[in-house]
Amino acid sequence: MSNLDLTAAFGDYDRTGLLAAGRVRPDGINLRTITLPPTEIFSRMCRYQEFDLSEMSMGAHSYLLGTGDTPFVGIPAFPSRVFRHSMVYANTDAGVNKPEDLNGKRVAIREWGMTAVVWIVGILAEEFGLDMNSIDWVAAMEPRVPIEMPNGANVRYMKSGQNLSDMLDSGEVDGALIHQVPACFAAGSPRVKRLFPDYGAAEIDYFRRTGIHPIMHCVVLRKDVYERAPWALQNMYKALCEAREDTIRRIMDTGALSAMVPLLPAVMDQTREVFGDDFWPYGVEANRKTLEKLVLYAHQQGLTPRLLEVEELFGESVLAS
Repeated sequence: MSNLDLTAAFGDYDRTGLLAAGRVRPDGINLRTITLPPTEIFSRMCRYQEFDLSEMSMGAHSYLLGTGDTPFVGIPAFPSRVFRHSMVYANTDAGVNKPEDLNGKRVAIREWGMTAVVWIVGILAEEFGLDMNSIDWVAAMEPRVPIEMPNGANVRYMKSGQNLSDMLDSGEVDGALIHQVPACFAAGSPRVKRLFPDYGAAEIDYFRRTGIHPIMHCVVLRKDVYERAPWALQNMYKALCEAREDTIRRIMDTGALSAMVPLLPAVMDQTREVFGDDFWPYGVEANRKTLEKLVLYAHQQGLTPRLLEVEELFGESVLAS
């Protein structure tokens, strides 16, 4: 029986790079891997199902599952997971000194339903009393999937020529939730500040209290491929796990550093002290608490019409992982 030919698309990550280089090969599969920016992957996959499998926004994946007609089957391998306390910004003249001060204010975001926004809005609401219905949301773009805002919440869109950085710097918006550092802040504007100046300490505290390490992206296989070759789901999951494990071994090798991080050995010591030896887990059970929180926030923010079960996110052949 000949191998199955599949095309995959991932961001430029160490944990998927071994697949792209052919140093990890899934059993029974000839894998051709394309490296693209994640936002481009999501757009092309959601609109056209252009690849056989790909990295996928957890927000978009949850939305599509909620419609009852998703074209994808999920794999519990997580190429991207990021704490998001660093993405909360405010204009210094807005009277915003703590997260709850954002209530009733005008706040800019890139896109409603974007997984990073799902996480930080959920965290700020649960931990600091953020009332998303009180906020005048200003988005840079419409959602990549047609999400309906939850009852009582409203979003409007930036006009041509407007951008988040300039609006934040000028005070046209009072705050912003943005996963990439705004140009004004990077340039040292005195008019913009982070609401969590020591965001690293806030994120470690959050993890120690909750056990949650936010997941941004999973991997999906097109449903028609799964129906034709259901074994491919498990084989791809095993290959993704192997690539992750090999990457961890390379990071932990202090003889010759695998990344251009001068204090990498010290960083990894701290990482293991906080997160344990399995600091980037794949699989359902090792991530259940995080996934339960994600589907709750997705439902609260209008991405899904009902609260999804964690098991719905992933195909049956990998649920025991």
